[in-house]
Amino acid sequence: MTGERSRNADWNCLLDFLADPGPQECLELKAPTLILAGNCLPVLVDEAAKAYLNQQVEQIVLVGGIGHATKYLYKNFEKQGFLFEQGLSESEICARYLLEKYELPKQALLLETESTNCGENASFSYKLLKAQGPLPGRVLLMNDPTLQRRTKATFEKEWNNESVLFYNYVPILPQVTESTKGFNFSDQRLNDLWPSDYFQALVFGEMVRLKDDAQGYGPNGTGFIGHVDIPDEVWSAYLRLLAMNEKVSLKR
Repeated sequence: MTGERSRNADWNCLLDFLADPGPQECLELKAPTLILAGNCLPVLVDEAAKAYLNQQVEQIVLVGGIGHATKYLYKNFEKQGFLFEQGLSESEICARYLLEKYELPKQALLLETESTNCGENASFSYKLLKAQGPLPGRVLLMNDPTLQRRTKATFEKEWNNESVLFYNYVPILPQVTESTKGFNFSDQRLNDLWPSDYFQALVFGEMVRLKDDAQGYGPNGTGFIGHVDIPDEVWSAYLRLLAMNEKVSLKR
């Protein structure tokens, strides 16, 4: 039992770091624009709708083409009784949902349907908003919380010539309560949204990308993002989980 608690604590240490929530409560955050990057979590689309209905934002920009999360997004919406035809981009799926469930006005939504990675999310949304007129001075960013820190770092790098302030909008912070036979979370809305292998790959992959070395996305690697400091306790938690996963794989 102690080992399980320790493992869960390590997962939650990584998730806290990767989600990178700001010091403000989400309900206190306001901006003209909220950008929701493509992911597999319908619950985040619900939260984006709430932000609009609460008058925290005036516009929702849905960003995302067809990528690795698309098939899971379809399945997760299907679990909720929303069936969409195949071939839609992630942003189109989310737009259909917002219009059908929340009856948001079409003019409140702006869609980018081609991007397939975080860099394209940032650069394509920049071009889209730039074409609309002056850029907003403040932007709220939403993504799968396992990708949130890198999302903000990517947008800041891609938009670095503009005076735009980005704020991570993290209405749901995943906290693991079970990690031995799949993953369960304290917030029940997150259970069964990520396949276990996919969730683990997302988290481990982010740690590799954020590490500023030759394999990472920082200045000492590909240069896709600026330097990100990873606290020692976070990197140690990652190494323990990685070693544990390798032991399990060897046993198989």
